[in-house]
Amino acid sequence: MENKELYKKEVQQAIGWAYHDLKWFTEKQAKLANKQRDGLLKSLSNKVNHSFMQGRVHTGNLSPGCLSCGRGCWSCIFINTLCTAHCFYCPQDRKIKNELPPHTDGIIFDNPGDYVGYLDKFNFKGVAFTGGEPLLAFGRLLEYINKIREKFGKEFYLLVFTNGDLVNRDKLRRLKESGINEIRFDISAGNYSLRSVELAAGIINTVTVEIPSIPEDYEVVKECLIKMQKIGVSYFNMHQLFPSEYNYKNFISRGYTFIHQTNIPIFESEISALRIIRFARDHKISLPVNYCSVTWKNIFQGKGQRERAAFLIKEDFEELTASGYIRSLLIQGPLTNIQEIIKALRRNKCPDNLWLLKKTKTEIFIHGSLLKYVDFIKSNLTVDYFQAQLIPEPKYEEIEKEVILKSWKKMFIT
Repeated sequence: MENKELYKKEVQQAIGWAYHDLKWFTEKQAKLANKQRDGLLKSLSNKVNHSFMQGRVHTGNLSPGCLSCGRGCWSCIFINTLCTAHCFYCPQDRKIKNELPPHTDGIIFDNPGDYVGYLDKFNFKGVAFTGGEPLLAFGRLLEYINKIREKFGKEFYLLVFTNGDLVNRDKLRRLKESGINEIRFDISAGNYSLRSVELAAGIINTVTVEIPSIPEDYEVVKECLIKMQKIGVSYFNMHQLFPSEYNYKNFISRGYTFIHQTNIPIFESEISALRIIRFARDHKISLPVNYCSVTWKNIFQGKGQRERAAFLIKEDFEELTASGYIRSLLIQGPLTNIQEIIKALRRNKCPDNLWLLKKTKTEIFIHGSLLKYVDFIKSNLTVDYFQAQLIPEPKYEEIEKEVILKSWKKMFIT
């Protein structure tokens, strides 16, 4: 009960801007909701594929972009901010009237050369251009694409998100010539019209439709699945709705139920997505259908962000967990016992870089593989976990490392 109350307090602190306005499950409702979800998953268990620790449910293959995202080698850059649509689910502040510079991971890249330096420094393998509506900044979009192709060649995977409003044959051909591998359409932003999608299918190699899973639109999406298969869509992705401070009132007015987590997934959105997948399997639709949950995004995209920063500051005696956190092991004990540990490490020819004696001489950092040489009767073990984070400028007294992308462009890791 104590842990339950602590978690509740954590969620309240994370989303204080809306906590008491949102519709949460009662304990009884939560049990019924779990039963409904488990029933859907059970009905799909032998009919679908599971990827990335069973977290992604899909029919057919995942797109190359989705695979790169899951592997943590994918950068998503907001090439612009303004948009032509006014979607009720948009998590961004749509009251902004001035265009903002390109940004990702909280860092502004208003120069394509700086962004290329960032991609190179952190060994990315692909980029997704999103917005706003990227085609509103078409010249800037092409400039960034060309700079990336110039640096990394044809092997780098590039895709563009769009709602389709500004798509025409000329823009599609110019995107094709620039080297775009994939274009993704949010057809829910345009009343589920497939006009631009069909136009792109004859020009761009890979055409994907990616939409939020909107419960009220379940029947419309079923009809679209069959049409998308006929016109040559390569992949169909659905992602789970989640609220932000800018859209949560729209979700409340629709009666959605919010799952009690810090990232606040919408329960009905997941149920609708799973039902679409079941429909696709039951009707033998060959178009690959993929569902991406809010929890999955937070786990794997967060893992990728942590790992990218961690590899620049992690010491050899520290370890990187499966979730991308840095784990540090500190042995504390009397001077004589620490000396005994050091003798044991040297006697067994343990590499010097896998341990570090602190100035106090009574504390030693040690790699997990060397714990077998420690006498814990005389020593204490402290385990700490750290999250490495990229920041655009120093905000704290302690900065672990300064990262130079170009002589005029720096980032910091804390």
